[in-house]
Amino acid sequence: MCTFKGINVKNILGLKKIAIAVCLIAMLVGGFLIHALAGLSARPVVFANPPEFVERYAAELDHSDPSRLLQEPETSSEHVGESEFADLTAGLSEAEVQVFNVLMDGTSPDVLPRLFAHPDKVQRVKVASAFASVNIRFSHNDESGYPEKRVLFWVELEEHLPDIQNALSEALIATAEEGTRTRIPYTLAWMPNQNHETVELLAWAAQHHPDPWVRRFCVYFVIEFGGDEELAGPLLRNRIHDPSYTVRKEVLKLRFNRFIRAFGAAEDA
Repeated sequence: MCTFKGINVKNILGLKKIAIAVCLIAMLVGGFLIHALAGLSARPVVFANPPEFVERYAAELDHSDPSRLLQEPETSSEHVGESEFADLTAGLSEAEVQVFNVLMDGTSPDVLPRLFAHPDKVQRVKVASAFASVNIRFSHNDESGYPEKRVLFWVELEEHLPDIQNALSEALIATAEEGTRTRIPYTLAWMPNQNHETVELLAWAAQHHPDPWVRRFCVYFVIEFGGDEELAGPLLRNRIHDPSYTVRKEVLKLRFNRFIRAFGAAEDA
């Protein structure tokens, strides 16, 4: 064994090789993280035509019987005493207050379904946007009593779920066209009877909606709960080029989670 003044040269060479290997791995990891998070290859978000099923469904409503037209509910005691929920609805828009009052009161169960299916798209988008805003604001507010009302709402309006889903979809597309912020995907994703069309629309929004929150949420939902690899795979690859750091960070986390699950599955096999 070769030694130099009591130093084992072979061991030194071995440590050098290990150090070089560690440095190479660190450089590779660093390069990957820079590529994934720094946004050096970021691409602008560009609006594109949404899935056609939304327009097809809406076309049927646009040509429906005009007698289905219904004036929006007034913010009066007709549906609920305004003072009863005044503290909860402070700061909400007029449309949001109307939706909240009608939903919480429960005495006019036909009002919201008819608005969601209104032949006028403007009315459908208005009520869907208001409902989505109220839903995300109060869904976890147990003291408001809203969570229980929401569960009852979904049960009682089961036959109207396609109309509600369509109105929410139209509203989401409208915010993408207008470039406005929204939380509509939260309601769309977690509503009952969510189907592949919902996943397809959220995958579209993850790529073409200007709001970073929307893109981040939609990427997360499609990857983790969408159950469609044909949508998930391309989404993970192209959103690494998202202009928003929060979206790129979410994509990196999702890719890491998928790697860990795949590694664990390979070990169990």
